Amino acid sequence: MIQNNLFHFFKGVEAKARSTDPETSFEAAESIMPKLNEVQKQVEEYAISRNRMGFTDYEMNDHFNHTGSTYRSRRAELADRGVIIDTGRRKQRGEGGRNHIIWMHRDYK
Repeated sequence: MIQNNLFHFFKGVEAKARSTDPETSFEAAESIMPKLNEVQKQVEEYAISRNRMGFTDYEMNDHFNHTGSTYRSRRAELADRGVIIDTGRRKQRGEGGRNHIIWMHRDYK
């Protein structure tokens, strides 16, 4: 049931930066740590609200009125855990833009 899957608690989740990233990336990763689980909950809730229509990362960022990678990174973590899945469908962004994955919550598979 979808409601039972909402608000997962993910132990061991941590913000990451590549060893080659600038110092600001490490600072950003450290600053987001307290919010990780909350943002994941928001992303999962959004995915559920989109049901079988799914969403692209751009649509998700528009929904949260955000331009950075915070929500995309949390979506990626949820995808790694199988909570958010690749529908196999793609959507083109803008005239002649590249294709983007349409994601959805696993309960709508």
